[in-house]
Amino acid sequence: MDDEARILSRMTDSGFRITTPRRDVVHAVCRREEPFSADDLYDELRTFDSRVGRATVFRTLDVLVGLRLLDRVHRPDGSHCYVNAGPGHRHHLICSECGTVVEFHDCNVDDLVASLSTRTHFRIESHWLELYGTCERCQVPVN
Repeated sequence: MDDEARILSRMTDSGFRITTPRRDVVHAVCRREEPFSADDLYDELRTFDSRVGRATVFRTLDVLVGLRLLDRVHRPDGSHCYVNAGPGHRHHLICSECGTVVEFHDCNVDDLVASLSTRTHFRIESHWLELYGTCERCQVPVN
């Protein structure tokens, strides 16, 4: 099953109707390999004379994030973008210069989470880790 069919099936299984505009948004999302904003996606869809409204793009992206099919990534400037979600628990490295997003899976914060839970009596259900820096391509060579 290709990504588009898998996403549409997951949406249907979760009780969402698959309208033509939602199908168009999912199709556009599946073509993306780089991080994108909702406005980027909306502009792309308008270019192809799609009848997808801006609100539909935002709502559909929120649905896909809620279903863990997309990840919302926060940029250093306060805006956010979306990347296709890989399987399992993941975090992101984000270049402050060009916006490149690199996914990583090693997360050694389990001891910290357990300690915080014990000290605060909080039942911690999830965490989110994004690291900002400069990717190799954007780094200025040091002489």
